[in-house]
Amino acid sequence: MRLIISVGTRPEIIKMAPLYEALSKLNEMELLLVHTGQHYDWEMSGIFFKELGVEEPHVNLNIGSDDQVSQTSAVMKEIGKIIESYEPDGVIALGDTNSVLGTAIAASKMEVPFIHVESGLRSYDFSMPEEINRRISDHLASLNFAPTSRAFSNLMEEGISPKATFLSGNTIVDSVTKVLRKVSAKRTLEKFDLDGAQPLVTLTLHRKENTEYEHKLIGVLKALEELDDITFVWPIHPRTQKALKTFDLWNKLKSLKNVRILEPLGYLDFLGLLISSDLIMTDSGGVQEEAVTLKRPCIILRENTERPEIIEMGFGEIAGTNPAAIVSLVRKYLYQADLIERLKRAPNPFGDGNASKIIASVIERIWDLRSLRKPPTFKGGSPHYLAFRVEESMRGYTVASLREACGYDVVSIYDASGRSIHFDEGTPLLPNYIVRVRGDPVNYGRFRKFVKI
Repeated sequence: MRLIISVGTRPEIIKMAPLYEALSKLNEMELLLVHTGQHYDWEMSGIFFKELGVEEPHVNLNIGSDDQVSQTSAVMKEIGKIIESYEPDGVIALGDTNSVLGTAIAASKMEVPFIHVESGLRSYDFSMPEEINRRISDHLASLNFAPTSRAFSNLMEEGISPKATFLSGNTIVDSVTKVLRKVSAKRTLEKFDLDGAQPLVTLTLHRKENTEYEHKLIGVLKALEELDDITFVWPIHPRTQKALKTFDLWNKLKSLKNVRILEPLGYLDFLGLLISSDLIMTDSGGVQEEAVTLKRPCIILRENTERPEIIEMGFGEIAGTNPAAIVSLVRKYLYQADLIERLKRAPNPFGDGNASKIIASVIERIWDLRSLRKPPTFKGGSPHYLAFRVEESMRGYTVASLREACGYDVVSIYDASGRSIHFDEGTPLLPNYIVRVRGDPVNYGRFRKFVKI
């Protein structure tokens, strides 16, 4: 099997590294690692290949920075050339960047199976380019790997086939688990001359919806100024630094004595900083995941998150960029005596560090990826969606035997309290479950008999 693995940004490199390693161990597997160059300098890209033990990319497209449309179309065009020359059996990308969307469209247009890792995340905020990117990529994919049960459920609700969707966990847990052995909090504090006398908070901020608005940056700076009894370490993104200078806020930030400004860090140094921190503030999805994996509380500097598991499990809350909300939540989470102990006992909603092995095993089992692109046929013209309550008489049926009985595929299952349930072929249909199904309208008569409508 020949696979193209496409990465373009720092988080994609971090999360793809363990999957690249797992796939490379499969027999008769040939990988072509392509870097689109969306993140293109050493600090934001190159150092991560080295620290994560991944070989240098076989191809670098050198796309660079540009507006949303130009960057996406450039990736489509250049990845298309690679697909044409390499003739892969499949193309893999991870996440929700312009590089991912460009890769997904190019593979789909050239009738090559696209595999999307970290699918199903939803913020429902279409002002975010990432929300557009991930939704389109999910629906173009021949194979989706969802990191959480919630993400899996999102895909089912949107009509994506459960036969081509798998719950894998998030590969960020794999990366953190592997790299953490090389990291020392003590060495990190010494390296950055941090004495630990005050509570330590790591801050990252880079999203377009924050950096393009002066009032949002001012809100964050006001909160930092008020929290002068806390040390903040801010490895600053080039986009954020440029925005602060554009809005004449750079000198204001530099004047805050409780804020340590750093250049972008390599992954070892960054993880060292996170494990040295008492709290993390971020607008980054990946850093939210890292905070949870390291059992650190997290304040989210956005109005929403596509990772609601963080809030549901008590790891953090949304503050946005409102200074009063930031100050209140920082003090709330810093000074709970039992919080860290409680978080240490909490399960990681993003998995146990085996996501890469799960994904590789599914790909190995399917192997003939092109078979996934065979279009479904519906004698009734298009799929028919229905829902029903499981009655006592249906006890004993599973997802698979339901299909055999009435010709309909299960799309989603909810328990009596309305909670979504992750399922597979062997999941039993219990009384009072609500089941949503999809099938060919010509089978409706069989379905009516089954549910006794």
